[in-house]
Amino acid sequence: MKRVLYIIRRPPGVLADEITDMVLVSGVFEQPTSVLFADQGAYQLLGLDTRESPINTLSTYDIEDLYVSEESMRRLGLDVADIPSHVLVATSRRVRELIAGHDVVLTS
Repeated sequence: MKRVLYIIRRPPGVLADEITDMVLVSGVFEQPTSVLFADQGAYQLLGLDTRESPINTLSTYDIEDLYVSEESMRRLGLDVADIPSHVLVATSRRVRELIAGHDVVLTS
C-alpha cells in the first residue's frame, strides 16, 4: 500500500479543514498516512485542546505520524511549548526525508 504524506500549509479555516478531511479519508481506508504542518499550517496546531478541529480526530483513524516544520515554527515565532506534545518537530533534513520516504505527497 502506498504511503501518503499530506503537507498542510494553510492556516485554520474552511480550506484547511477540507484538507484535513482528506487526511481522514486516508485513515478510513487504512492508508499509511503522515501529516506535516508547514508554513502557516503550523497555526493549525495552536489551541487544539481548547477548540474543535478535525485534527483532534486523526488518532481515531490511526494517523499518528504528525510533524511540524521547525523552520516554519521559527519564522512564525512559535515555540515547542505552543504545539501538542504528540506532534514531532521536523528539521529541514527530516522534512526532506519525509517527502522522499512517501510514495504520494499532497500539499495544500
